[in-house]
Amino acid sequence: MTTNDDSIASMELSGEARPQQGAATADAEPKPVTERVLDSAEQVLLRQGYAGFSTRRVAQEANIALGNLTYHFPTKAELVRALIDRLMAKYLEYFEEFLSTPGKGVEALVRWLLEEAPDEDAMRLFREIWAMALHDEIVRQSIDDFYDRLIERVIETLIAAHPAADPREISDLVHFVAVVSEGSSVIYGTRSSRATPHRSMVALVMRMVRAIAGDLEGDGRSKDAGG
Repeated sequence: MTTNDDSIASMELSGEARPQQGAATADAEPKPVTERVLDSAEQVLLRQGYAGFSTRRVAQEANIALGNLTYHFPTKAELVRALIDRLMAKYLEYFEEFLSTPGKGVEALVRWLLEEAPDEDAMRLFREIWAMALHDEIVRQSIDDFYDRLIERVIETLIAAHPAADPREISDLVHFVAVVSEGSSVIYGTRSSRATPHRSMVALVMRMVRAIAGDLEGDGRSKDAGG
């Protein structure tokens, strides 16, 4: 059930006045309104969290009228869905670069997912979106589609790169990487100090992925063949 923006929108922003993120400067080309709104939505979600996220606050952050914002994004759920779609486009761009660059491949992608992608802002943003998905069907569907489409694209790319490999094994590998990546974000995203250090976990995962990817490099030959 979609959260009513009116109850949240009535709350005023606290703290001292600060420059608006969406405001254009004399030296910079103004961003399109939709991009300014999405930039501002990301910042509001990071600072205020799910409980304090509203279209009114986003409009204030973008330095535009609320009516202008709702013209482009009529509801809060549609605004969050657009934010998720933009995140997906960015991740797809990263994935395509890793999987198509000579000398890089699934191992480089996994290392990036475990070491560089889970920065603190990204972890906070995804946790807030996950919280919203528990209460809003549109957001839930959007975040589910986000993972489905990313996983599907990586599977397609790896199948094209390893045409003789078993597609099921490729699918299993990509889902394994997705589970480890998201699990790593939850466990280490906001507390980097654990009984097992993050670097040790990354090294373990890389050994496992390297072994599985080695089977793909064998172009689908049976693991039993040749001992």
